[in-house]
Amino acid sequence: MICSILLLISLTSCVCGTFIVNVTQTSYQAEENGNATLEWTFTTKTDNSLNSLSIFCELFTDRGSSVLYHLHEGVEVPESQGEQFAGRVQCDKDVLREGRIRLHVSRLRTEDSGEYVCEVKTSYGGSLRKSRLTVSGEPQVICPNPTIQAVGGDTVTLPCYLDPPHSVVDYAVDWTRVDLNKVVYSYRHKQESHNDQMDQYRDRTTLHLEDLSRGNLTLQISSVQLADSGPYRCFVSKLRISCVTEVIVSEQGEFIQFHSDAIKDGGKRHIIHAGIISSLVVLLGVLIVLLVKYKLKKRLR
Repeated sequence: MICSILLLISLTSCVCGTFIVNVTQTSYQAEENGNATLEWTFTTKTDNSLNSLSIFCELFTDRGSSVLYHLHEGVEVPESQGEQFAGRVQCDKDVLREGRIRLHVSRLRTEDSGEYVCEVKTSYGGSLRKSRLTVSGEPQVICPNPTIQAVGGDTVTLPCYLDPPHSVVDYAVDWTRVDLNKVVYSYRHKQESHNDQMDQYRDRTTLHLEDLSRGNLTLQISSVQLADSGPYRCFVSKLRISCVTEVIVSEQGEFIQFHSDAIKDGGKRHIIHAGIISSLVVLLGVLIVLLVKYKLKKRLR
């Protein structure tokens, strides 16, 4: 299908000569539920009249094709439009006389991704060009470790990222303590903001700003204390998405005692298991001895 389109473009260009259709961009990137503006330009004349202008724009995908927009001799033909685009496409007619086609597509869907071919015909020629639109699904924020345990004095890393990857350089990003409803770390206007940050976390939080372009929101907290224990929320306000990670901080002595108790408990369980096994072995031995004596008595009789 694409080969046929390219061949048609080539043939049309050869036949029409001076009439040219171009694209403002060869490819567009957009998000699901967002908006996109697709633009083409074409050759105009000083006495250009919309009455002779016809435009036929169509989406081609592996699933088939769907009409995006149809204008015939200056009159829109809404009945030609594919059901997929019904009520979602608007054309700026004011710029048509300037040789510009500007189509606004709203409430984008992932199935809107594909090759868009726009054919233009006038009384003095005709041609077509294609452009690609890629619509990505809405990203989700992921906190892969729901619970993180640490010892006082450690540096704790709270992983958080967007899936699929999505730049948040131009967005506001917050890490907050859910239980206290206060700010741990804040990013505003492409820089860190300390205006609302809790004094407890000043100079102890790090988020690598260069990672924001990849949707990485991972936060580090240095020299953690017992008071740092609690639920931490990673929030991107523009996308209205968030996730929570629980941090549990214990003192060094408590940590050692915990492991010591675990070892002791494990040793006790080992002793108990060994005692049970020994008792079973003794009981089995007694049964064997009794069985042998019984057989000997039976033979003597």
